[in-house]
Amino acid sequence: HSNDLNQCIADICTAKPKAALHIVDAYRVMKANGPQSRSEADVVMPKGLFISTDPVAVDTAAVRFFNQVREMAVESAGYLACGQELELGTTDLDSLNIKRIKM
Repeated sequence: HSNDLNQCIADICTAKPKAALHIVDAYRVMKANGPQSRSEADVVMPKGLFISTDPVAVDTAAVRFFNQVREMAVESAGYLACGQELELGTTDLDSLNIKRIKM
C-alpha cells in the first residue's frame, strides 16, 4: 500500500471520539479466497468472539486465534506494532487479565 496501510489502520484508532469497546467476530471465518469465497471449503466455524477495551490486544488475540485455522504470525499484522507504538494498547496478552468463557 502506497500510504503504509499498517500505519493507517493504527492511526484510525486515534480518531476522536475513541471507541469504548472493540469486538472481533470470529464465529464464521474465511480461511481462503476472501472476501467473497468460492465454496464452503473456504470457510470454517471456530465460533469465537473477542471483546476488549484495548484495540491492539483484541486484534492480537484474534490473530493468534486465526493462526489455529491458517498459519498467520502476529508479526504479519504490522498494524499491531504500530498501534502499540502509539500507546493504543498492548500485544503482550500475558500482561492482561483475560477471561475465557466457553459456551
